[in-house]
Amino acid sequence: MTWVDAALLLIVAATTAVAAERRLAGLVIGVGGALALRPLLALAQLQPWLGLVGALVVGLALALLGRHLLPTGPRSAWWPRFVGGVGGAALGIAIVVTLVTALPIQRNPVEPGLIYYPPRDLPPALQRAVSDSTLVRFGRSVLLFPLLDAQDAVPAGERQALSLLHAWTVVGEPWRVQAAQPNP
Repeated sequence: MTWVDAALLLIVAATTAVAAERRLAGLVIGVGGALALRPLLALAQLQPWLGLVGALVVGLALALLGRHLLPTGPRSAWWPRFVGGVGGAALGIAIVVTLVTALPIQRNPVEPGLIYYPPRDLPPALQRAVSDSTLVRFGRSVLLFPLLDAQDAVPAGERQALSLLHAWTVVGEPWRVQAAQPNP
């Protein structure tokens, strides 16, 4: 475990705690945000600014829905906080999976078919922490699932989960994207 893993786990803990405090509204915002992730990623693939605006609109709509349409639940009851925390955990996990699959893929200049994930050209202070990160290695398995599965490099017990996570968080086939060629 590296400091990158600790920072990513802190994201899950923070979203869980904030959503638990919001009780039922936290459940709506957390689960709604996690479910909206895939369409927002597809929108951002078309145009990053459009994805950002979409995320802001969805976030505002979920916040208003949670605040105005749902009761906050009794302050003394434990279950509204629990279900809010579940929603926050769902959103936090969605954010972390998205982050660990979002690093750029590095290509080998000599052998274009050879790719590296995480990239090997990160700043030195970040390189070791990222390459040793358990969560980033998991993100590599999610991101490159079709390639790993084609090589029978995915354990049978993990195939279903990695396939679902890949379908949910990865838009297109980023390993097929060619680097931009400079204009003459």
